[in-house]
Amino acid sequence: MPDVTVPGGPEGGLRKVSPERLLRADPGVPEVVKGSLGDCPGRRCRLRTPVYVDLTGDGKPELVLAFDDVGRTLMWVYTASGGSVRRVLDYAGPQQMTAATLGRDLVVDESGEGRKSTVRYRWNGRVMAPVPVR
Repeated sequence: MPDVTVPGGPEGGLRKVSPERLLRADPGVPEVVKGSLGDCPGRRCRLRTPVYVDLTGDGKPELVLAFDDVGRTLMWVYTASGGSVRRVLDYAGPQQMTAATLGRDLVVDESGEGRKSTVRYRWNGRVMAPVPVR
């Protein structure tokens, strides 16, 4: 994101970047999300609590953000390198979707309307990519 810098040093990292500011600066985030961020933080905020977890194996946590829109949940994963931040996963699923980490993998579960789907994402050196089912 060109307008977002990540502070360096031991006190820096993605934890020092405002999730709302990051989403507003991301050109891939829908305007409906950006327009709803005025309610954040607060009870009416539809942005879930940010999750910080090392998914790339570099020892620094990535930032996982999820937003509950009408009938769906949007999720993004961001990583920082050299003071800049970039999106490495963009996901949209039903509002009942959940995500959890398993080691360094991100596991997304979708349930509802008689169906269940699980997709596992893993860092491939560039982005979080789906892991093929064997």
